[in-house]
Formats: sequence, C-alpha cells, structure tokens
Amino acid sequence: MSSASATSFSELFPELFPVIIGHLPLVYRPSTLLSLALTCHRLHDIVFPQLVYGHVRLVGEDQAISTLNALIAKAELQGNPSPSHCIRHLCIDSSIKTPIRTPGYSVNALQKLIDVDGLRHLSALTLQVFGYWDGTEGNNPTDDFLKLPSSFGTSLKTKCPNLKTLHLSYFSQEFGKEWIEPEIFSFELPPNLHTLELRLRDAVGYLEIDASSPGGLLGCVIPNLRTLILDKFFVSDSVSTNTFWRAHPRIERLEFWPGMKGNWFNNFEIGMLSNLKYLQCNVNHALVLLPQVSNALIRLSLWETYNAQGPYLLRVVAQNEILPALRSLGIQRESGNSPKPREGHRWREDENGVVSEADAKRPARQFDGNYIMSLSKAAPNLEELELTGTSDDTLNSITASLSRFPKIQRLILSGGIKGYKRAFFARSENWEDYADYDTSHIAEEDYGKYAPETFDEAARDLADGCRTLDIVTMGNIFGELLIEGGLSAKIIRKCDGGAVKEVKRIRAWGNIIGKEEEW
Repeated sequence: MSSASATSFSELFPELFPVIIGHLPLVYRPSTLLSLALTCHRLHDIVFPQLVYGHVRLVGEDQAISTLNALIAKAELQGNPSPSHCIRHLCIDSSIKTPIRTPGYSVNALQKLIDVDGLRHLSALTLQVFGYWDGTEGNNPTDDFLKLPSSFGTSLKTKCPNLKTLHLSYFSQEFGKEWIEPEIFSFELPPNLHTLELRLRDAVGYLEIDASSPGGLLGCVIPNLRTLILDKFFVSDSVSTNTFWRAHPRIERLEFWPGMKGNWFNNFEIGMLSNLKYLQCNVNHALVLLPQVSNALIRLSLWETYNAQGPYLLRVVAQNEILPALRSLGIQRESGNSPKPREGHRWREDENGVVSEADAKRPARQFDGNYIMSLSKAAPNLEELELTGTSDDTLNSITASLSRFPKIQRLILSGGIKGYKRAFFARSENWEDYADYDTSHIAEEDYGKYAPETFDEAARDLADGCRTLDIVTMGNIFGELLIEGGLSAKIIRKCDGGAVKEVKRIRAWGNIIGKEEEW
C-alpha cells in the first residue's frame, strides 16, 4: 500500500470502521482489529474499546473465567463504563470436567456478568461448553453432561433485551428434571430473535417434541426466525411440524445434525420454507426438501449419503437437475455393498449424461473423478466443496474433475484422524502430521492410486491440478466451521491462475459461506 493510500485510510471517519470490519468473516476480525490498532494512535483510539470488545471469543476455562471475572469487577463499579458494555457478540468455547462441584466455572461467571447488567447490549451469545467425565463414580448417567441452571433463561430475558442470536451446544437435556427446552421457551423470547441453535446432549434418549406439549419447540412461534440449528430432537407428529414450518416462513437457514430423528417433513406442503437458502440435513430429509427448495439454495450439506446418493440428489431429485445459486456443497458419504434399499445409491452418469445403474451386487461408490464430474454438472457456480469419505482414483482424474468447477476456491477433504471411518487418501493415516492422533496404520499395498507422502504434497498437487484453488484442508469433522486438529494450507501462486509457488499452513476452517457471522 502506498504512503498516500495509508494516510487516506487512517483519516477515514470513525463511523466507517465498523462498516469496513463488518465485511470480514467474524473469525478474522479480532486479529485484524488488533493489527489495525498498532498502526497509529488515532486508529488505536477508534478501535479501543468499542470495536475490539464488540466481538469477544474466550477459549478454555482459564481464559473464560479470568476475563469474565475482570469484566464483572468493572461492571460492578457504579458510574463507570465497563468494557463489557461494548460486547455485542460473546462466544465461550471451553471444556469442563464434570460433575461440577464448585460455582467457579465459566457459565456461572457468565450469568453473574449478565445479572450485574454487564451485557446490556449483547445481541449474540454462543456457548460451546463441553463437559466430560472427571473419573468419579456416580449414579446419575447425565452427571458428565453440563446443565444450565433454571435461572439462566430468566437472566437472558431480563438483562439482554437486544438478544438476536442464541447458540447453545453440548448442554444436557433431562427428562422430568431441569431440562433446557422448557426454560428456553417458557418466557417471552426477545422480539428480535432471529437465530436459534440448540445442539444438545442426552444420555437417556431423545426428547419427544409435540406441538401440544407445554414448552415444546413446535408449539412456539418466533416471528423473526431466520436460522434454526438443531440436534438431539425427536418428533413423531408430522402435523405439528407442518404447523411450525407454516408459522416460520422467513427461515433462510436450516441445519439438522445427525441426532435429528422422526418425521420432520412428512406431508411437506408446496410453498413452505420458500425462503430457504442454507440447508444441512440427511438423505431422507433432502429427498423431500430438494424438489421444493433447490433452486434458491446457496449452501447444501448432506449427511449420511450412501454410495452415489450425493450426485443422485443433485442431478435427479433437485429441480431441473441443477442448483444455479449453489456456492457451497458438503457431502458425507459411506460406501459399501449393503442390500438395504436406498434410493439412488446405484445411480451412475457418464460424461455424456448417459445414466445407468451399478450392479446390485457391487454398488459401492467412492469419491472418484466421475462422481465429482456429476457434482460439477449440478453445481456450476460452486466456490467451496467438502467431501467426507474415501477416494481411490488418480490425481489427474480428481483434479480434472475439480477443474470443471470454474469458481472453486476452497476444498475440504476427510483426513487421517480415526474419527473418520476412512480417510480420503488412505496414505494420510500414516502422515507425520497425525503422529499424535489415534490413526490406523495403512499397508503400502493399500495406499491406492494416489499416495501423497505429506499433507503439503497433497495440497500442492491438488492446487497445481486445479488452478482456481485458494485453500486446501484435510478435516476430521464434517459440517463444522472450525476444524480442531485439521490441516489447512493457503495456496500462494506465481501468478493468478498459475503454478503453485508456496503452500502456507493456516488455521483449518470448513465451509464458510453462510457462516460469516459465526466463530
């Protein structure tokens, strides 16, 4: 940047900086703001405290508790502004040994900060606090699951009236005790709430939700609801689900994680969810929804596909065999020769569009060049692609098919950590990058047709073969934004669209489109 440009940027009106920063994905804002604050005194004064404290992410119990306690102390000082009053989006990402025997853990500190009016301007709250067993014996099977106190919802209602986004992950729900759903819906929700995520845990079973059940989700109306993310819920009454979908026509983003059971879309009516743009679901849900909503979808993530069900859903079930607006696609795939009937799993298509069915005795399908070719026909405007499952094809075949996506920039493939049943490239399970993880040792004869010796080699080869790729990632969790333990490389080219000059390791992220305002 020239000196004149730098001077001009530093003299922008302070009111413009929140607008500029707002164009960055949330995950990049804190580091960008801190770097900006170091450039000169004027920018420091603009950035602190309003912008720096606008979005706060606390990682780990030590950081969360120490930061929250410091904010509580300042908020309790009467007449003095507290940095916590600048917080618009707060994320706590932590893990705790349970059962909790002391009040000094992060969620309790958070509630105290709320109760002393320290988060009066909070508009988004993300709690990803994972509880794991502390090694003690107990009689309660949910002892190692975190439970929100019954007063937490009341605190949010009375002290955070501007709350628009609520993400709760990994907390317990219990039958006949203090479980989370009635508390969340037993008070009048903030009128501007537009995003709700409840990804809960339960050692006992699934919670049955019915529209007529007091406090149930399906009996609730959230007028401005645009994003709904759920896990570990069960429903048996499809009539009540239709009532819920009719009451929420503004939903743009719907994510159903693998723990969602029951008939959520049986008797689904034309015109429902007409504004849907971002969808994550399993195959059975997709078979119902895609004929109705595929034309407008910007992001699609498919759980539990089997063999060729992924391209079948896009090329046969979707409207007009094409998803013109789709920019982000994720497919989690299992492969095998199971005799269980599964619609579309034997589907095949050649480069000329001729469709056939695989032999019923040998229907297994991996992520080969032909599979990816069918995806490119269905999603010509794709910018990011996530594939979870095995591949046994040549490098040239894979990259030639990837190059059929003229706009593709980000590629996420399943890595060698044992959390995946099988890695995309079999040899990756032997990479030194995974030396600290529990992986299966792969014999040389099982390496497959393409066997890169390192992640950097794989990233370079894929990017050299597909010249639009900007980031290559090997993940270990499907559908997540932040991939803990993932491997990721930024591709630096000799020129635009040219050969790879360097691969630079970066933090591993999954598909980003539609999640720009999340951690």
